[in-house]
Amino acid sequence: MKRKIISVLTALAMLATLCFAMTGCGDNGGSDSDKSATLKIWIHNDEDSWTKSYETIAENYMKEHENIKIEFESFPYDEYETKIQTALMSDEGGADIYELWGGWGVDFAPSGALAQVPEDMEKEIREGAYECTYGALESDGKLYGMPMEFNIECGGLVVNKNVMKNAGIDVPKTWDELVDSAVKATKMDGKEMTIKGFDFVNWDGVMYLFTSMILSQGGQYLNDDGTFNFTSKEAKKAFEELVSLVKDKKVTTMSGLDDGSDIEGYQELYAGQAAMVPRGPWVIAEGINDFELEYGKDFSYEKMPFYGDKKAFAAETGWSMGVSSTISEDQQKAAFDFLEYFFSDDVIMSHNLACGTIPAKKAVAQSDEYVEEFPYAEPLVGILDGAQFIGLFNTDVFKENVNDVFSGYISGKYDSVDQALEKLEKKCNKMTE
Repeated sequence: MKRKIISVLTALAMLATLCFAMTGCGDNGGSDSDKSATLKIWIHNDEDSWTKSYETIAENYMKEHENIKIEFESFPYDEYETKIQTALMSDEGGADIYELWGGWGVDFAPSGALAQVPEDMEKEIREGAYECTYGALESDGKLYGMPMEFNIECGGLVVNKNVMKNAGIDVPKTWDELVDSAVKATKMDGKEMTIKGFDFVNWDGVMYLFTSMILSQGGQYLNDDGTFNFTSKEAKKAFEELVSLVKDKKVTTMSGLDDGSDIEGYQELYAGQAAMVPRGPWVIAEGINDFELEYGKDFSYEKMPFYGDKKAFAAETGWSMGVSSTISEDQQKAAFDFLEYFFSDDVIMSHNLACGTIPAKKAVAQSDEYVEEFPYAEPLVGILDGAQFIGLFNTDVFKENVNDVFSGYISGKYDSVDQALEKLEKKCNKMTE
């Protein structure tokens, strides 16, 4: 996963969080124990909005549970995964509750390092949350974590309105319109591309767009036994289309994968160097706060047309919370009571509003109140039911495989699309062995 940078709360998110802090909303579920406990929670500290939200939620919980003290310990994201792996895979542990990137759950859920979610809470999650938000937290039919967000990187399109206006084009409604608009928006200065029409080439973008293009045609990239299928007619057609956007129509470059830069396409868009970039809603705050752009005037977040007739895409499990299996039964009980409070409608909504993300719970994500408070989500809430859990495998390795083969084909490493896709299928199937 590329590190998500959200610098400051948006005005709407700040208002929602402050409102939550004052009212102490949320059904806490009530703890059956009066025993005192201190809960240590590990989190990553690269996003101020997330940290502030956690602290606000904890403060409100402690006001209603005077016997519980909650302490946070934070780490830089680049160090966090290794830190968690060391703690969870050792007998010593490090925290009572861990903030987990969902994709890591594939390794942790079956390891015995995380405590199984209580039966009532598991039922609430399975019935109330989107399947893709907890898919990586499952093992042998049991659940080992609580999802906080719907991690979505497909279906939304960041648009630079000034670049679009200068090119004389409108927001596309169909795939063909998107391609045509991308061609018209692209600008060259000699051999240098100064404005990218449609920049999908980045660590997340190629894989998400490729799999969505397969699924939206009615195809599938996973066989029933969990192995990969990239030699289907749908996969070949999707791959050829992506290659054409780079090599033939030349609406973007491979710089997002090949030049080693940390600058992403959406950041280039905010700087006036791209017209359209497919990305999740978490990038919006950066445009407003870091680039000081006016939403609706300088840029907007729009529905991205699907390649095929179906509104279908893959989504991996996003940020979640897990409880250590090594702590005492009483400590686990206190930890899960806090997570049950966190998962209540009002609390989970306040957290997602603060972080600029989509709630994992269906009723919250689809509520009029949520969309009213976070209108940027409007292009996405109507397609969430079309999400397919990406699969039980390491998603970072999956992205690396897709990106390597795509980049290799563009650079001439493979003689044909068939050869490239056969290689991709073989590389990915090693993940299932």
